[in-house]
Amino acid sequence: MYDPRYALETHKGTGYYKVPSLKGVWYREPFGHNGSAATLEDWFDPARLRPDYVPTGFKGYDGKARSIPGHPFGLRLSPAERKDLLAFLRSL
Repeated sequence: MYDPRYALETHKGTGYYKVPSLKGVWYREPFGHNGSAATLEDWFDPARLRPDYVPTGFKGYDGKARSIPGHPFGLRLSPAERKDLLAFLRSL
């Protein structure tokens, strides 16, 4: 059964975690666990998976090209769909 406290409290060690809101996600740049993608456009750019990709955000201490792996959601969208998704995320 759903317990509304799950949305308000930390559940360390229970297998649950509080998911951050997408509200204002557009101004919480950079993206990725280490800030490798500077903008939402960069995060949804399929080129970021290629090994020769040069990150737009944090490049690491060596500054070399490298992929930014992550969940592939949004990377197979058409340019029009990607544009619509980015517009939606900016509207939140």
